[in-house]
Amino acid sequence: MPARRRDDDQPFLWDRPASREPADTRGRTPASERPPERVPAPPAPPAAGPAEPPTLTVPQVAERLQVLLAESFPEPFWLTGEASGVKRGRHASGHWYFSLVDDQCTDDRKRACLGVVMWSRTVARLFGPRGRLSGRLQPEDGLVLRVLVRPEFYPPRGSISFIIEDVDPDYTLGNLDLQRRRVLERLTAEGALQWNKDVPLTPVPLRLGLITALESAAYNDVMQGLRACGLGFHVLCCDARMQGEQTSRSVRAALATLAGCGLDCILLVRGGGSRLDLSWFDREDIARAIAACPVPVLTGIGHEIDLSVADAVAHRAFKTPTAVSEFLVQAALDAQWQSEQAWEAIATGAREQLAEQQRALLLAARGVRQAAEGRVARETGELVASCQQLRAATERALGAAREDLAAVRARLAAGPHVERLAVQRVRLEADGERLRRAATARLAGAEAALAASADRARLLDPQRVLGRGFAWLRRADGRSLKDAAAAVEGEPLTAVLRDGELDLRALAARPAPRDPAAPPGTPALPGSPALPGPAVP
Repeated sequence: MPARRRDDDQPFLWDRPASREPADTRGRTPASERPPERVPAPPAPPAAGPAEPPTLTVPQVAERLQVLLAESFPEPFWLTGEASGVKRGRHASGHWYFSLVDDQCTDDRKRACLGVVMWSRTVARLFGPRGRLSGRLQPEDGLVLRVLVRPEFYPPRGSISFIIEDVDPDYTLGNLDLQRRRVLERLTAEGALQWNKDVPLTPVPLRLGLITALESAAYNDVMQGLRACGLGFHVLCCDARMQGEQTSRSVRAALATLAGCGLDCILLVRGGGSRLDLSWFDREDIARAIAACPVPVLTGIGHEIDLSVADAVAHRAFKTPTAVSEFLVQAALDAQWQSEQAWEAIATGAREQLAEQQRALLLAARGVRQAAEGRVARETGELVASCQQLRAATERALGAAREDLAAVRARLAAGPHVERLAVQRVRLEADGERLRRAATARLAGAEAALAASADRARLLDPQRVLGRGFAWLRRADGRSLKDAAAAVEGEPLTAVLRDGELDLRALAARPAPRDPAAPPGTPALPGSPALPGPAVP
């Protein structure tokens, strides 16, 4: 059967048989829902034994497959499934190749999968700058799509592809809204919408965590707003994907990281986008991570109309990233103004109280001075009277003492007392003379003993002994070598002489000759070899 090529040089279409249904099927049961028409089987050969399987060529099989495909799907039909591999399947020519998988099955090994193709002109018609779905819908991995497709068999590869001719955005967006409502219902039933709102937010949050795509418009909006106010904000940024399959994982990781950094609050912001772009923040795992975060989370998803699930569970939600920074700046400015007003009120109250206390102090000082002057006058009069009384009493006591002293002198001047005093004076002078002579004798004896000790010390001075020709042998460890038998052959020694030291080495030890008649311990005879040891007399 001849093949007809597409105008874009893509896999060709096989002509459908003339017996296919007409294009207009309105009011009739769709062909996809009717049982396929079966071609009558050829008459069976006479039973003359086991039938031999027929032999077909590859073109014949391909033709039969094309006929079956055309009979089963005579018209385009709507197909629903979860998109997979969208970005990886975008060809340089502008065509999109990806798959639709079963969105109801959770086992990846058993999920049914169909390959779909969207030609470049269909992409431009639907998603181009002036496309019908531009700004409303953009196919992404994980989205459930409803697409109008027609099957096409490509014999050179032996594969069946489903060509996308149209996309139903209301189905995808409606499905996203349904999922969003279900997530909100589950979170509401658990009370999770209130968890992060119950976390107290400090009145002046200055230590901030920022979760967004670094160097994005949302990042610049927040940072410029915080820098422009001139206040001391400390911002710890954490880069995260704000769109696509990596959004959930990166946002949850950023929340877990910043939750343990001792921050006042965490900002989750992103720039504007379509309703589909916002759907990534309707994910239940992101919502639960925000709800369970021990730090208040402020969201600025950047959507003026819709409220995402992340906004619903956050401590507080704002429309844009700029609104988040304005809220924080205004809170800091309000706190600064309130503190300035409080300080001004404190200063005014302190000045007034100080002035009042100064006036009270002056009055108290004036009263104290008057009371002190009166008290001093009274005490002065009493002191003068006491002085006069003391003087009179002292004069009376001195007069009485003079009379008593005169009486004592008179009694002492009598004869017996004078004689006794003379005897005691003579006795005292004799004792003093004896003490002087004894002290002089004792001092002379001590001086003689000291002189004798000095002479012995000069005789026993080691330097004088060395000066007479003796030597002092010292070992390497500083100990003296006293006996020749204690020396070790080859041992290094030091000989200390009168004017210096000599390094020696011990040879074989020889006892010095001694006088047979000399008692034990007598030094060697003069002229005999010197033995090791200290040379002392």
